[in-house]
This record gives sequence, C-alpha cells and structure tokens, in this order.
Amino acid sequence: MRYASRLGAARVPPAVSVLSAVSPLAALLIFAAASCSKSSADKPSPAASTSAAASAVAAASAAPSSSAGKASTGATAWSGSYLAKVGPVAPPENAKEKTWTDDPGTAAVGRGAIALSIGGSRGDTQGEITGPLGDLRVAGVFDGTELRANVLPKDPKSDAAMTGFMLLAASGETPPASLKGTLRVSNRDAKIVREASVELAKK
Repeated sequence: MRYASRLGAARVPPAVSVLSAVSPLAALLIFAAASCSKSSADKPSPAASTSAAASAVAAASAAPSSSAGKASTGATAWSGSYLAKVGPVAPPENAKEKTWTDDPGTAAVGRGAIALSIGGSRGDTQGEITGPLGDLRVAGVFDGTELRANVLPKDPKSDAAMTGFMLLAASGETPPASLKGTLRVSNRDAKIVREASVELAKK
C-alpha cells in the first residue's frame, strides 16, 4: 500500500499533459497550417517570376537587333568614271625645275573607269581603276562623309605604273547616292603628274 501511494503521487511531465490535452481537431489544424507554409516557401514569389519573364523578353528582343546590325554592314557596290589631265605642280622658284612645265600632256590623259566596294563597320573600301592611268588598285576607308584611299599599280614594275591617292566627298542625302572628288597620281620618277575629277554612283 505504501508503494502504491507513491506511484499515485508521481507527477506527469508537463509536455505529456499538453499533448494529451490537445484535441484531435486542433492537431489536424496545426498539421494543415504547417503544410501550407511549406508549400508557400517552395513556390517562387510573383516578383521573381515577373523578373525572369522580363529578362527572357529582353534577350529575345536583342537577338534580332544583333542580326540587323550585321546586315547593315554588308558591302555596297559603286561605279563611275574619271577624267585625267595634267596635274599642276608648283616647285620652289629657285629650283629652276622644268620637268613638269615641259610635260606635253599627251600620255595618261582622258577618261577611265572606277569600280569600288564599300562595306564593314569601318567602311572598308576596295576597288579597281582602269583606263589611261593604267590598271590600279584602290584601298581605303569611307566614314560616311569622306572616302580617303591609296591608289597603287597592279604591276609596280611597269614603266607606266602610277601611284597616288583619291579623296571623295559624299552627296548631302543619307545614305549618299553619289561620291565626287579628285584622284591624283604620278609615275615612278614623278615626271608625269596627273589629276582627275571623279564621280561615282551607287549601283
């Protein structure tokens, strides 16, 4: 009897008392609330979803723009003619040089043809010149306003080989419809100097 009274007097732990006091309905509600919280944490927030969608749209929009930029750098063909004449030379007065004043102006004069290709992001220019000035190569740059180019002979060892430069200005409209300017060259010993007016049009 003394042992039984001691067992009856034993105290039940507080945690067990609380759990036993919770009704089945309350336990079910607690479990449902915990499940909702976990589900909400696993789903991305509306702000994150909106940001990801906006990034995708921006990337898709940038792709066509890049393609358009590449297309705009395609080469364009230009062609036209030049009219060469004796180029003026002004040596120092005390030089008493008569090489250019005695030039009869019968060689390397007249009309010829020019064909150019302009393209790339820098306006790289390549082309050819034919006619009384001989067969020449053109290499330069067109910046949208001016075309500046070197003119070199296809056969540098030729006695009639000409070397010089060409400077052309674009017409006022955008994009320009024509290029006009001057071509100036001389032969290997610079005794023959020629200047030509140039006019080109886009093909």
